[in-house]
Amino acid sequence: MPAAEVNGNTEAMSAFSSRLTAPPMPPSLTRLGTPPNLSGLFEGIAMSVLDKAATAAMATYLTKVTEDLVTDSAKVKAAAATYSAADVTSALTLTASALKLANKGLGLLKQAGGTFGQQPAAKPGDETGTASPTSAA
Repeated sequence: MPAAEVNGNTEAMSAFSSRLTAPPMPPSLTRLGTPPNLSGLFEGIAMSVLDKAATAAMATYLTKVTEDLVTDSAKVKAAAATYSAADVTSALTLTASALKLANKGLGLLKQAGGTFGQQPAAKPGDETGTASPTSAA
């Protein structure tokens, strides 16, 4: 999976962190517990000591890789949780903004409906139901 697909995709991040495991320690690293073979020629002794040094270096390296994988897995899980929390926060903010906009829109509609629904004000001397003084004569 390319790295571009993991960034911001919480499902991909969770899947990545669940698959992120360290390889098992090889059985050859158990030789560290045995002492170097000091019998034989100088070359055999040197190779035995070199084997122990190489085995120790490999064990150190694999331990570091394992720790890095565990750290990366924890970081990816934390990032996925952060993205999820940010998504929830953004959704709540968007919902609140939509509600505010809807309330303002309803207020404007009510205000516009109130001005259009009112009857025009009566002019002085133009009361309905009464006769005007000029029409009585």
